[in-house]
Formats: sequence, structure tokens, C-alpha cells
Amino acid sequence: MDAVLDPANSSGAVAKRAELVKAINALQNQLDEPSRQYQAYLRASEEWQRRQNELIGDEVTISSLKFLEKQLRDLNVIPGKLTTERATQLDRAKAIHSEIASLATVYRTLYAPVQKFIDTNPIARDKFHLNFEVTIGMGDFEEMFSQFINRGAAGSFCGVEEGSKLIREIMRRHTMGEESEAIAFLDELMDALHNDKRGAKPIPVSVVAQLRKGQTALGLYDYIFSFEYLKPRFRLRMGQKELNQLSPGERGTLLLVFYLLVDKEQIPLIIDQPEENLDNQTVFELLVPCIKETKQRRQVIIVTHNPNLAVVCDAEQIICASLDKAGNHRMVYLAGAIENPEINKAIVDILEGTRPAFDNRESKYEVSA
Repeated sequence: MDAVLDPANSSGAVAKRAELVKAINALQNQLDEPSRQYQAYLRASEEWQRRQNELIGDEVTISSLKFLEKQLRDLNVIPGKLTTERATQLDRAKAIHSEIASLATVYRTLYAPVQKFIDTNPIARDKFHLNFEVTIGMGDFEEMFSQFINRGAAGSFCGVEEGSKLIREIMRRHTMGEESEAIAFLDELMDALHNDKRGAKPIPVSVVAQLRKGQTALGLYDYIFSFEYLKPRFRLRMGQKELNQLSPGERGTLLLVFYLLVDKEQIPLIIDQPEENLDNQTVFELLVPCIKETKQRRQVIIVTHNPNLAVVCDAEQIICASLDKAGNHRMVYLAGAIENPEINKAIVDILEGTRPAFDNRESKYEVSA
């Protein structure tokens, strides 16, 4: 009996039982294989469906089929959309320019009295050639534009000197006072940004590739189309020169003109040496006529060393002041008309350098017939 139950006995009951169990398990495995294969199929099918859904995706999932299909569809409408957006961009630029032009009109209204004075006063118009105008200037556009552009990158504005020259040429070609000129400026500038103009044939170039580090195309476009660089300003010219181009003497003359001719007050006007920084020709041709006109409506008191002002202006009264050093430094005043012999002599002595000096100059200036 012990031999039958001995596991080591290959013919015993225990060994036979183990063989039967093994055979049963083999048969069960054969019966379960289709089920396992089916379950594996289901898992693989589920994974495949998941991956398919992932690949197909939707219009907002980046790199999915539907996203790429939408991108392709959008590419077809981009040209029309760009045209619409550009039109909207220009419309807004035009609206901004209209506001700036309205502000310039306000400037013209405020300074209308100055223009009226110039138009109606022969001295200001014909002798000084004064000209007043309100313009819309471009302010510091070149400097600010250069802060966006990398002059070392490819593009129309490559190179410090070359790029500066091109932007100045574009600015010079457009006055910006009229809407059409402002839009033409934008068109030419954008064309130069999108196409490299340095060669014989323009080459398309990316705007982003031309920007300095830290700058964006959106920031550049906002600056260009906002017209924030356009500033209404008034310019007063004397001949072809603006105020900032005039010499100190010319500025002083212009200031005197406004005091004498524009100021409508009737109180006495006191001027100390108005001939300072002026040559005698300017004094005689410009300053004297202004003083002679002004004296018709108000009293003008002038301290001067110039005979053109004392004599040629037909002064009603001359006051000659002298210091009596021997008499305890007492100030002595001699007053009277030019025709008064004492006054006449004082004028010749002080302003002309005595009669001999006057006669000497007269003889030298005299032209033979």
C-alpha cells in the first residue's frame, strides 16, 4: 500500500493523478485559447480605435487630421481675409489721421490773427516776407522706427547709413498733411518692409526676420499705423527760413515786428537798443518802417546808439543824457526836436562821431555823376 501512494513511484496512484491533472490542464488550455485570442483582439481593437480617434482628433487639437484639414481650409480664405483686414487697418489709420487733421484745423483757427496780420500788413508781407502755416510733421519717426529694425538683418533697411537714407527718402516724398499722402506713405513703407529693395529686383522678406531682439511685428505695425508720430505744428517763416534757423539778430527783429505791429495796445512802448545784433541795412529797411508805422498810434520810446532810429524814424523828441563828472556825477539831460541846433549838434557828435567824421564819410560815399 505504501508503494502505491509513494510520489516517487511513477506507476503509483499519486503519479498517475499528477499525469491526469496535467492532461486536464492541457485540454482546458486548448478550449480557452479562442477566448484569449478574442479578448486580445478586443483589447487591440480598442487601442486601435483610441489611436484612430487621436489621429483624427478635432479642429482644435494640434497635429490631428481635422486640425490640419482646417488649416488647409483656412489657407484658402487667408488671401481674402488679409485683404479685408488690411482694408480695416487702413480705415482705422484714416480715422486717426482725420482726428490729427482736425487738430491742425484748430491750430489754424487759433493762429488765424497772425495769418491775417501777415496778409494785411505790407511790411510783414513784402519786407519781412513772413509766412505762417500749420503743418503735420512726422516728429521722431525715423528714430523710433530704427528701434524696431535690426540694421544687420536682410531687408530694405539693412545697413545703418543705407537704411537711414531710405527711410528719410520715403518720409521726404510724403507731406502727411493730406489723407492720400499719409496712406501712400504707409503703402510705400510696408512695401519696403515686405520686399528687399536693395537689388535690381525686389525679393520677398519676412518682417519678423528684420526685427531687433525683443520687438514684435505686432508692435511695429501698431506704431506705424497708429500715426502717433504725426504732430500738428505751426511754422513761422521769414523768407525761406524757419524760426529755429534764424540768426539772433533776425529773431530779435522778428520779435520787435510783433511787438510793434501785432500788439494793439495804446500804452507807451519802451525799447532798449533794438538795433543790437542788427546791421544798419536791416535797421533801415526793416526796423525803421515798423517804428514809423507804430508811432502813428502809440508812443514809442527808444534807447539807441543808431542814427537811423533817432533821425530816420523822425523822432518828435530827442533826449540826450550825459554824466557831469565834475559836478558830482550829476546826470544832465538835453531835450528837444531834431531841428533844435543843440540837439542837432548832439546827434551829430554822439551818433555820427562829430561833424568832421560825418562829412568825411559823406565825401567817401559820394558817387561822381
